[in-house]
Amino acid sequence: MKKLLLPIFIISGLLLINTSNIKAQGFGISAGANFANFNDTDASTDARTGLMAGLTYGVSVPMSPITIQPGVFYVQKGTKATEGSIETTSKLDYIEIPVVAKFDFILDNPMLTPHVYFGPYAGFNISAEQEISGGDNSGTFDIEDQVKSTDFGVVVGAGADITKFNVGIRYSAGLTEIAENNAFDGKNGVLSIVAGISF
Repeated sequence: MKKLLLPIFIISGLLLINTSNIKAQGFGISAGANFANFNDTDASTDARTGLMAGLTYGVSVPMSPITIQPGVFYVQKGTKATEGSIETTSKLDYIEIPVVAKFDFILDNPMLTPHVYFGPYAGFNISAEQEISGGDNSGTFDIEDQVKSTDFGVVVGAGADITKFNVGIRYSAGLTEIAENNAFDGKNGVLSIVAGISF
């Protein structure tokens, strides 16, 4: 576990360097719908619809429109595949820790602030199942031994703050293979529609 935490501390340290004068913006709660699939795979797959929810904490950089925003999210990823009458759904659930830099576009209207953001994330797999419906092998099967315990990638997004509320869209792209020992090929890719509130 110590080896898994080290990259997170390194990434966070690099992003927060020289920010001794940052000003806390406070906590936020976000939730939304995921449309997850596998990238870099030869298999024919469809998106798995799932959920995401979590907490963020923002610190603003003085004299700039930049906010550093780490977070902790529960994220449902995976994919679906259909072959004839058999449908297979891979359900991969993660605890995801992104650290993003958020850039606000200052408008004359103080109630509306569009923004974009990007940064790295580290994900920790907490559940891996394969659900098969149709055919003789229908059922739900544990595939945790086939899935890596960690997933590293990048997240990009855009949206708007409307007073204390916010809405937006984001995409997270895994940079590491999902499977252990080449059990299957593919990297996580998730399009999310999110909404939240800041305190």
